[in-house]
Amino acid sequence: MAKLAESNNLVGRVGNAGDTAVGATAGIRLRKSLPWCAAAILGLVGVVYRAILIAVDVPPANSDEGTAGLAALHIGEGRDWPTFFYGQDYMGTFYSYLAAPLVQVFGTHWWTLRLPALVMYAVFLLLVFRLTRTLYSSWFAVFVTAVLAFGSDRVVKDQIIGAGGYSDVATAVAGLMLASALLVLRPEKPRTMLVVWGGLAGYIVWTHWLALPYVAAAVLLVAWVGRAGMTLRRVSLAVCGFLLGAAPLIVFNLRPGRPDSFSVLLSLSGATEPAAWSDRLHGAVLVGLPLSSGLCAPSHCATWQLWWGPTYLVLLVAATAVAVAAFRRADGGGRRVHAGRLALVAGAAMTLAAYVASSSSAMTPVESARYLHYGLVSLPAVLWPLWVGAASVVGKVGSGTSGDHGGIRRRVTGPSLGGAFLAAGCIALAGAFVVGLSVATGQLIAHRSDYAAQADDEQRLVDGLRTAGVSHVYSGYWTCNRLAYRSREQVRCAVLDEDLSPGLDRYRPYRDQVRGSARVAYVLPSSGTMSVNFARSTPALGVDVVSRYELGGYDVYLCRQRPERG
Repeated sequence: MAKLAESNNLVGRVGNAGDTAVGATAGIRLRKSLPWCAAAILGLVGVVYRAILIAVDVPPANSDEGTAGLAALHIGEGRDWPTFFYGQDYMGTFYSYLAAPLVQVFGTHWWTLRLPALVMYAVFLLLVFRLTRTLYSSWFAVFVTAVLAFGSDRVVKDQIIGAGGYSDVATAVAGLMLASALLVLRPEKPRTMLVVWGGLAGYIVWTHWLALPYVAAAVLLVAWVGRAGMTLRRVSLAVCGFLLGAAPLIVFNLRPGRPDSFSVLLSLSGATEPAAWSDRLHGAVLVGLPLSSGLCAPSHCATWQLWWGPTYLVLLVAATAVAVAAFRRADGGGRRVHAGRLALVAGAAMTLAAYVASSSSAMTPVESARYLHYGLVSLPAVLWPLWVGAASVVGKVGSGTSGDHGGIRRRVTGPSLGGAFLAAGCIALAGAFVVGLSVATGQLIAHRSDYAAQADDEQRLVDGLRTAGVSHVYSGYWTCNRLAYRSREQVRCAVLDEDLSPGLDRYRPYRDQVRGSARVAYVLPSSGTMSVNFARSTPALGVDVVSRYELGGYDVYLCRQRPERG
C-alpha cells in the first residue's frame, strides 16, 4: 500500500508539472498574440473609418483622380494600355490597372475607384506593424498602428483618393523597408525575398520618383550591412526583380522618339525656380510636416498645430543619435537592428531635404505637402525616442528590442530624477501628438457637410449636362476629367486656363473632339474669374451664346461654334 501511495504521489507531481508547463506555454502564446490582436482591432477601426469616408464621397474627388479613372475605364474596355499617367511621361499607371475591372463591374463612381486604395491602406498598416515589430517592439508597433488609424484631411486624401502614386507607392515603400530589414536580420531568408525586394524597388522607380530616398536607403542598408552574404547569384536575383518591377519604364524610354522620363521629371521638379530658403523651410517644416503627419484641418494649419514641425526635427535628430550610439555599442544582430532604424531615419531625412529643395514647398505648401506622404513609413523611427523616454518612468528602458529577435536582451533600470522629468516630457509630447491627431480627424469629420455639398453639386452638374444633351464642353483643369469620368465619357471636356486660353489636356483626344463639335458648353465656376473673362471675350472666342444658366456652382453657357477639323 505504501508503494502504491508513493507511486500515486509521483504521478500527481509529474501531472502537476505537466499542467504547469502547458499553462506557461499557453500564457506565453497569449502574451505574444495580444499585440497582434490589439493591432488588428485598431487597424480595423482605421479601415472602417476610411470605408465610411469613401461611401460618403469624403474627401471630394479631383481632376487627377478623374484622369486615373479614365485610364481605368479605357483599360477595362481594352481601348488603351497606358504606361504613365495621361499627359506626362512619368508616374506609372498600375493603380488604374487595379481599378479597371471594378470600374467595368460597378460603374464610374468615385467609391469604385477608391476601393483598391482602401485595400492598399490595410496592407500598409500590416507592413508598418511588421516593420515596427521587427526593428523595435511589439507594443510600440501597436502604438504606431493606433497613430496610423487616425485620419486627417491631408493624410486621408493621400491614402484613399484613387489617383495612384501615393497609396500604392507608400505601401510599396513599407514593403521595401520591411524586406530590407528581414534580409539583413535573417540572412537565411529564401532567395525569393531578394526578387521581391528588387521588384518593389523597381515598382517605386516606375511609379513615383518622390519615393527614391527610401529606395536609396534600402539599397545602402542591404548592400552595406548584408555585404558579407551578397554573392553574385543573390545580387543577380535582386537585379532581376528590379528590372521586372521597372520594366514598363525601361521599355517606354527605350522606344525611339520617346521623351526621356528623367529629363521630363527634372524639368518639373521646381528645384531651379526662385524661392527664398526661408519660405521653403517654412513651407516644408512648419506647414508640410504637420499636414503630412495628420495634425491639420482641411487645407489649413492653425498656428497652434505648427508645433509638430520643429518637434519632428528634434525627434529625428534624437532618433539618429540614439541609433548611432547603440550601433557603436552593439555587435552582431544588434548592429543590424540599429542599422535598420538608421535606414528609416535616412529615408525621412532625405525625403524632407528633397522637398525643401523644391520650390513647391514655398509656392504651394498646403497642396504640395502630399510629397511628404511617404514619411509615414518612418514614423516609428521618429516616435521611438518618445516611447523610450515614456517607458523609463516605469523603469523599463530597453537597450534593444522587446525580445522579438531573441539575441537582444533588455536592461531594466529605475528612473532618476532627471529621467523622471525626461519621461514626463516624452509623455506630454506623445499625448499632445495623439490629441492633435484626434482634433485633426474631428475637423475632417466636421467638414463632411461642406464636402458633401461639393459632391452633390458635381452630381447635379453631370445630370444636368446629360439631360440637356451636352456632350462637349470647355472647363477648367480641376473640372474637366471629373466630368468625363463620372459621365462615362458622355461628357467630353477640353481644358481652359483662367484667361480662357487652351490649358493642359491630360487626355489630348478630348480637345480635338470638342473643337470639332458644332454645339458646345462653357462650364465655368461661378466663384472664379473664368465666367467674367468669358463675358468679355465671347466675340474673340468665335462662339454664339444660345443660353446661360447656373448649375451646381457653375455658370453654363450653351454655345454654337464653327467646328474645327484637325
